[in-house]
Amino acid sequence: MPELPYMLRRQQHRIGKSGRNSEKRLTRDLEGRGRPASGAMAGAKGDIDLGSVLMEAKSTTQASMSVKLDWLLKIAREARSEGKSPALSVSFVDRRASPVSTASG
Repeated sequence: MPELPYMLRRQQHRIGKSGRNSEKRLTRDLEGRGRPASGAMAGAKGDIDLGSVLMEAKSTTQASMSVKLDWLLKIAREARSEGKSPALSVSFVDRRASPVSTASG
């Protein structure tokens, strides 16, 4: 039985539920505007529009995360094409997308 196109796209979608929820929380907290399909659509790149700033949002449930040069180049190119400043947000979250606090009592 052939795979449904939707299921193939869904399998390729690498952002998890905690990532989507983290991005929504960040958008709300910064009073920004989320981009359709998390920046995957032509003409609406980047993840969060903050007026003069276009932000790429990354999150992880792990204790560390590497920053990739491709992320920085991508958001710089997309922001420049819209006359905006680029920004990269890195969030450390739990599986519910709540920010992880390392502060000790």
